[in-house]
Amino acid sequence: MNKIQKYEKVMINLYWVFIVLLFSALLFKQELYTDANVYFSKEIFLIVFIASILSLNIVKIIFVKNINLYSDTVFDIFRSIEVFLTSVFLLPFSDGIEYLSLVLPLFFISIHKGKKLTYTLLSFSAVIKVAHIFIVYGIQESFDVTKVLYSLFRIVCIYILLLCIFRISAKIYSENLKNEQENDRLIDELGEKYEQLAFAKDKIKNQYEKLKETNFKLEDTNKRLTSSIAEFYTLQQVSEAIGSILDINELLNFVNDVIIGVMGVNYSTILLFDQKKNRLKVQFTNITNKEELAILADNVNCELLLDILQNEKPLIENMVDPDKYDFIQTRQIGSFMCVPLSLKSRKFGLTLIEHRNNNTFNTENLRLLTTMGKQVSMAIENAELYANLQEMATVDGLTGVYNRVYFHEKFEAEFKMAEEKGYSLSLVILDIDFFKIFNDTYGHLFGDVVLKEVAQTVKNNLRGTDTIARFGGEEFVLILPRTSIQQAHEKVEFLRTKIAGNVIKDNLISASVTASFGIACYPETSSNQVGLIRDADNALYKAKENGRNCIMISPKVG
Repeated sequence: MNKIQKYEKVMINLYWVFIVLLFSALLFKQELYTDANVYFSKEIFLIVFIASILSLNIVKIIFVKNINLYSDTVFDIFRSIEVFLTSVFLLPFSDGIEYLSLVLPLFFISIHKGKKLTYTLLSFSAVIKVAHIFIVYGIQESFDVTKVLYSLFRIVCIYILLLCIFRISAKIYSENLKNEQENDRLIDELGEKYEQLAFAKDKIKNQYEKLKETNFKLEDTNKRLTSSIAEFYTLQQVSEAIGSILDINELLNFVNDVIIGVMGVNYSTILLFDQKKNRLKVQFTNITNKEELAILADNVNCELLLDILQNEKPLIENMVDPDKYDFIQTRQIGSFMCVPLSLKSRKFGLTLIEHRNNNTFNTENLRLLTTMGKQVSMAIENAELYANLQEMATVDGLTGVYNRVYFHEKFEAEFKMAEEKGYSLSLVILDIDFFKIFNDTYGHLFGDVVLKEVAQTVKNNLRGTDTIARFGGEEFVLILPRTSIQQAHEKVEFLRTKIAGNVIKDNLISASVTASFGIACYPETSSNQVGLIRDADNALYKAKENGRNCIMISPKVG
């Protein structure tokens, strides 16, 4: 039995009660009407109504029992008939009976079909009611306008009240419909997930059967199956992460969390190998105690861990002697396992997992962690390649500082932040003096050396929050956040002196260069991004006019 059939069954039961009440009233000849001028006999109207509703109830029972006969359309027809019967045959009676009989079908229509059909049937009933008033008062000898208007006003109020009630119930219907649609969507999604789970289950079952054929003991088979499932799920997670996470730190943080969850260990640490310093460093760990973390960081470059990395041979230690391993001091470790992160092309680091209990790890754990290590190594390599590509797209290939494309992105972000936070933002444009003469005199190769030296000299003397970019040719631009015009001038004077005092050498060539600087500052000299660049450029132009190797500041606003 579907929902509308259940609604219909409730309606049938309510109408049985209503029929009994009306029939009782008819037997006891209660005064059900209020208007003494009713033209038709009330008993005939009541008998016809009871007979009609009784017949309709029997028909509804037949339809409700047969699921093939009952539909939304049938539901609408039944409600329309009930409204028609109520509106026509209960007119001579008191408003309470008529409106009670009217509310029942319209309420169920509003919560099942919404407001459209409800308003239509309510309007139909209202028209009949108004027509009845004009007929009743029209056949009287004296037409009392006051009574007519009062009756009309009373009907309008009642029907407005009914309209509000049904509007609320229609709203409830609308919300229920949305909830049902959302539930249907969720059920469909759950169905799809169930199918995926069923497919995965079949796949696991096939694996189980293959393992069962190749093993003699059921206990070993179950262990291997459980291990395979865990490994499959873990490797799937790592594979998905490798495909979606290109940031090395984010990736390693995710992998570290997966290892802790899957292996059930107390501590998991990822160590990366710094090729320039030839040392291991702690990249990610769940050790939060500062003292324990410091002990680990100070002792990861021990002979044992470096040998594991260099020889690419993992280690399982299930009976840990705390005096033997300095990197686990104070942490009461019973077992640990260490696996290298490496590919043929490069050694990336180590994965170190630790447990407080003895005899925790086995060869299955080692196999899983080794497989994950290979995946993580490939992911690190991919992430580094991606980072290199990103750097190539944003860094000037000759000077090693940012290019003009990156400058515009960074400048827009810094300017927006300065506007929001209300702090000063200085912009400096510098130009190497007589650079063309250097190129013509010493050649373009030495000119490239000059560009590199000047760029690195400036870069090495900036704060971490400052930015230098090659603006074009021999021009560079500096972004100095939280720097006033006076602070910028002091900083630039230092840079100017530094550049002028630097002797640039390349083979047999030795020379010094100078640079001219133009400074502008938001909000002291410029009020917008375009103006800030323009004002700094104009200041640079004035510096060149004033003999070069000097600094010019853009005039203040106002």
